This record gives sequence, structure tokens and C-alpha cells, in this order.
Amino acid sequence: MLVKKLRNVWASLSVIAVCLFANQAQAAVINAVFFSAAQMPLSKVLLMATLNNGPAMRPVQWQLYRVKNGRSTLVQSFKRHSASLELEPGVYRAEAELDNVSRSRVFDISTVSNSNVIVAMD
Repeated sequence: MLVKKLRNVWASLSVIAVCLFANQAQAAVINAVFFSAAQMPLSKVLLMATLNNGPAMRPVQWQLYRVKNGRSTLVQSFKRHSASLELEPGVYRAEAELDNVSRSRVFDISTVSNSNVIVAMD
């Protein structure tokens, strides 16, 4: 069985397996699909800061971290009241700051394709 790996990206492949059973050859086609990290499905995330149960409509300072093995790595930083992002599956922490008020939310998008993260700033 020969599997080719081209430029660290696995492609969809078909493998023909031949089994010798009682002097008879039988063939089976096995299909497999492998994904590289670049091909991993992304989750859509809406981050929104609110005031008085509505969008803050003011620039909020956001820091977005990916949390893995107890370590936080900065993914993105931006300044607006909301953002729509596409992120790799995993656990994240969003930190928002507005008028000396800081809030933080941890969210897990390991098994969901869409997620809304709402942070009340009041």
C-alpha cells in the first residue's frame, strides 16, 4: 500500500487492497480523506459587547486568546463593539474593555459550527 503525501497536505485517496484467500484474489477499494490543519473546518463566532441589553455601539477593546494545555495565546486584538470571526475548533477566551470596565468570557467551539459570545459591559 502506497500513500502519497504532497506538500504536507493529504488529499482524498483511493487504495486498492488485495487479499489472498484460498488461492483466490479479492480486491476492495477503500476511500479515505485526511485533513491538514489548513483544511480544518472553521467555526463562525460572533463577539458582541452590549450596554442596556443592546449593542454597545461604541469602540470596545477586545483581546481574543486561544487556550490550550493551560496556556493562552493571543489570536487577535481589535477595537469595535462587535466582530464576526472564523476560528479553528478549540477553547478561547475573549476579554473586552470599555470605560475601565473589563469582562471576560471563555467559550468552546470544539463541537459547534456557529457560536454567539455576548458580553454585557454594564
